[in-house]
Amino acid sequence: MIFQDAYEAAQVFLDATVRLRHAQEVVVMGCERLPGAWVFGYNTRRWAETGDVMASLVGNGPVVVPLDGGPPYLAGSATPVADQRREG
Repeated sequence: MIFQDAYEAAQVFLDATVRLRHAQEVVVMGCERLPGAWVFGYNTRRWAETGDVMASLVGNGPVVVPLDGGPPYLAGSATPVADQRREG
């Protein structure tokens, strides 16, 4: 799976899950490719533009998009995603 496909899958996943629960606009903040998956961090646009901690999301694990075409999912926020995938 190429980056563009993974990015689009992450956006659809965020629309169906995270964005439904938040009044503020949620945006992708970064991406990392791990063995077997693309990982997308996200937060609110307001936090990204202002750094206002009161506008940030708390405890939001990143969206993981498996390279094998499996369904995207939210990783936990307490440990690195690479460790979670090894344990998974």
